[in-house]
Amino acid sequence: MKTLESTAPFHTEIGGVLVSARGLQKSFHGRTIMRNVDFDMHAGDITVIIGKSGSGKSTMLRALAGLTEPDEGTIDFDGVRVFEDQQRTEAWADKSFHVGMVFQTYTLWPHMNVLDNLTLAPRKRLGMSGSEARDRAESALAEVGMKQHILSRCTQLSGGERQRVAIARALMMKPRLLLCDEITSALDPPVAAEVLEVLRRLKAEEGIAIALVTHDMAFASKAADRLVFFQDGEIAVNTTPELAFTRSDNEELNKFIDAVRF
Repeated sequence: MKTLESTAPFHTEIGGVLVSARGLQKSFHGRTIMRNVDFDMHAGDITVIIGKSGSGKSTMLRALAGLTEPDEGTIDFDGVRVFEDQQRTEAWADKSFHVGMVFQTYTLWPHMNVLDNLTLAPRKRLGMSGSEARDRAESALAEVGMKQHILSRCTQLSGGERQRVAIARALMMKPRLLLCDEITSALDPPVAAEVLEVLRRLKAEEGIAIALVTHDMAFASKAADRLVFFQDGEIAVNTTPELAFTRSDNEELNKFIDAVRF
């Protein structure tokens, strides 16, 4: 069976603007969750997104991933308009191949082994052959240090190992943008540090742009290229980690960092 790769070529080089969102707004049941959000991401950067629960962080990630449709605003990806007029454009069908998302709860199939979890979507969505899918799975697992577990059942793995498998599964589609929503919040600090190190390596070696919602301020201060602080549905601060942690004039950001850092 012929592999059906994305028909859209990828244009954005490292350092260029990969994602550009303007005027994003979203309400649920009369409550505004996200308002007036303008947001850019550069290829090869790690953007850490922080803020209180319900401040709009995860809603923005889901909007970028195509899992939530904003009520207003536009989204450009790789220089192409993929969302406007409250709906995805025709270009999204091709560009969505370049976007991966990893969730806090792994979302792995417990009755399948690691190999089957990784190859299910590529074989069904891309028409990939079994041998080609296995080759890509081995490569993706090697990138996250899990190649030796390719035939293990997910129920046999630790939390950190499952999260690495979830990242490898997202890599199966060869994304240029990886969205991570609280992926280390249920892990012990040493294990979380290992998972976050995997993301740093992917950024450095593969040039993947990563948007990461987290409460891990140690990672935010060391690994992020940009730090975005959500406050009441809006982006209140968008700056470098150095400025956010040392010279921010936003008192709510300072209070948030102090509260979660210790």
